[in-house]
Amino acid sequence: MKKFLPLLAIVILVITIIYGHYANKMDADVVQGYYRQMLPAATRYEPINDKTARAIGADGKVTAYLGVSSNVGYGGPILVGTILGPDGAVKQVNILEHKETPSYINKITQAGYFRQYTKKKADDPLVLDYDLDRVSGATLSTRAIAKSVQEVAHVVADKELKLTPKKAEIPWKVGIKEIAVALLFVLSVLMPRFKRLAKFRLVFLGFSIIILGFWLNRSLSMGHISALFLGYFPLPGENLIWYLVLFGALGPALVTGKNLYCTYVCPFCGLQEATHLISRVNLPLGQYLKWFRLIKEVLLFLVLFFAFLFINPSFSSYEPFGTIFGLNGSSHQWYLLFLILLTSFFYRRFWCVAFCPVGTFLDKVALLGRKIKGVIGLSPKKKAGKVDVNVEL
Repeated sequence: MKKFLPLLAIVILVITIIYGHYANKMDADVVQGYYRQMLPAATRYEPINDKTARAIGADGKVTAYLGVSSNVGYGGPILVGTILGPDGAVKQVNILEHKETPSYINKITQAGYFRQYTKKKADDPLVLDYDLDRVSGATLSTRAIAKSVQEVAHVVADKELKLTPKKAEIPWKVGIKEIAVALLFVLSVLMPRFKRLAKFRLVFLGFSIIILGFWLNRSLSMGHISALFLGYFPLPGENLIWYLVLFGALGPALVTGKNLYCTYVCPFCGLQEATHLISRVNLPLGQYLKWFRLIKEVLLFLVLFFAFLFINPSFSSYEPFGTIFGLNGSSHQWYLLFLILLTSFFYRRFWCVAFCPVGTFLDKVALLGRKIKGVIGLSPKKKAGKVDVNVEL
């Protein structure tokens, strides 16, 4: 029975994602409820499409156009309501629902991000960093809001105002950030192959803490992995780092059969290694290790299950990466982070060993890679006297 459990888990997750897509579709009554919330003075709302409508006043004339749209931010989908005047001018943008950390939304609001929309028209490009300014430290959230406003506004421009929406030609942005992230992953593949490089693993993790952690706050998370299965892909020209991180971790695991990200790249692993260097204490987990491994398997299943059920990549994400590297989080997230780092003083990489769903997923991808290589006859044969310098977690 035990050997059938992974297959059963996969079947359940497939059923869940199919059900989630069906159950989370907004029906007409739900959309009408949002319209009433956004513009209660209208007497009725005439649909333009399933998520955009004309607001009709008591005199029977169009008083406004309005619509709702959802795109994925840092913590999951952000449902945005947009109101435009009869002439196509953007009047109001509101966040109706979100799964973001409240501090991110507060930061966006306090920065005056929404005020810039009142100067826009329905046929404007409405693209972040083109005709809209981002909020530093909340790029993913502001980009999701901009995309949602654009989707509603361009429907109104095309269907109602007979205007052709202007398009923003966005080139792929390859700057110092993208180059730094790419180098991290390239070097992570080279390090286990060269003994001299492997000696500098902790130094390399230190660079990852600085670059992927505090500078960019782009650690691989279950949000990335869940979004991959749910089909939530940002445009490469807008978010190339998202692809570098996701496929920089998955690709080497599948090709080499080793989880290189957790060993050489993960900045949170680096922080835990730093606490170990300070304390020099590493209490053995002994017989409890097998239970922690089982717990990680269950946690991975639950994170994916709820992400698929609610069609929200970060619905059940409990990872502390955003809290420590983005310096944003609720009180309970800071408490969890404190407990994890405190425990890591006594148990080396305690988060990685006991609770990390990302590491568990990458281990499974690496296992799949080894099985594929075995099937096609590419499993490497160890030569006598050859030293395997890969550091196992």
